[in-house]
Amino acid sequence: MEPDLKNKKSISVLAGLFIIAGMVLVLENYALLRGISKFWPGLILITGSGFILLFFSRQRKDPALIWLGSFMAGLSVFFLCLNNTSWTTLSYLWPVFLGIVGASFLMTSVFAKGRTYVYLAVFFITVFLALYFVFTVSYKLWPLSMVLFGISLLIIDYFNRRN
Repeated sequence: MEPDLKNKKSISVLAGLFIIAGMVLVLENYALLRGISKFWPGLILITGSGFILLFFSRQRKDPALIWLGSFMAGLSVFFLCLNNTSWTTLSYLWPVFLGIVGASFLMTSVFAKGRTYVYLAVFFITVFLALYFVFTVSYKLWPLSMVLFGISLLIIDYFNRRN
């Protein structure tokens, strides 16, 4: 009986959050509130946090929940930064998406067993750093991609020897 009550409370809380968010956005559409729509990534953050909480509340831990929750949380922080700066910066900040994917795999590797998550995290973070240096700092830094690839191979070799 207790899991049903907990599930009903969770649905009620989620429903309440969406009702409040919808009402606030309607008030902004009619100019009764101003500047609220800049914080729309907060809805993604709340949803991602829900996936993370769901991961920790279940007996059988599903790594997909922690990955999805951390990915959504990372996206929401990035989108919030873009809302407060300029979305035109996305033309050269697009490698950040790969970094968010890598960070999500890294977060998953902390809470779930398996070297695959570490390998994926190292791969995506390495590609992110290489592309970030090339597209945001200077195109002359493209050889750093080879350096980062070599470092990632050393990290993977270290984890293989450790296990």
